[in-house]
Amino acid sequence: MSGAMRLTVRTGVVSGVITLMWLVVATFAFASETTDQVKTELDHLTGIVKDPTLQEKAKEEARKSMVKERIVHWFDLQEMARRSLAGYWAKRSGQERKDFVELFGDLFVESYTTLVVDHLGDQRVTFLSEKTDDRDAIVRTKFLSKRNEPTFVDFALLRRGNAWVPYDVVIDEVSIVGNYRIQFDKVIRDQSYEALVKKMQLKREAEGLGTTAKK
Repeated sequence: MSGAMRLTVRTGVVSGVITLMWLVVATFAFASETTDQVKTELDHLTGIVKDPTLQEKAKEEARKSMVKERIVHWFDLQEMARRSLAGYWAKRSGQERKDFVELFGDLFVESYTTLVVDHLGDQRVTFLSEKTDDRDAIVRTKFLSKRNEPTFVDFALLRRGNAWVPYDVVIDEVSIVGNYRIQFDKVIRDQSYEALVKKMQLKREAEGLGTTAKK
């Protein structure tokens, strides 16, 4: 092989390696953006839960309110409500959808806030992997308790502009949205959509909740 040919081959190989490295770095940079956003939000929530100035009994409601506000602005509550109703969503009027999102948001945010306040401060989070395309992403994590008991939590997210927002949380392979969907479907099939809304309203009243779904 002539010197010129060897130089050409070597140049081609180096160029190919550089191109491959660029692709790997670019893919990693794009993929890590999603995980970084989930980590940022979890760090904010953990910071609130563990804030030493909010540990007194008198500050309990303030701490819970701060966690709740963070969750309201992080999760896509309309997308969660839509997926929870599944095929029934299309049958509802614009006003019915709006009312359902607010009602669903109140109940979900209250439930998830309690979960965060009661458990997040005692957990160590490891980010395991992520799977991302142009619109959807899954960020897989492991939460480890002080007793070294693992809980595997997957965050399902949608791209909204430059942000990735969660529309489902899968805890040890159990989907929150999927669980709501099963419950809602059963009530609607056995009774009616109106009966489902009434049950949810009664639960909201019993828990003394206001509207938290408005962003």
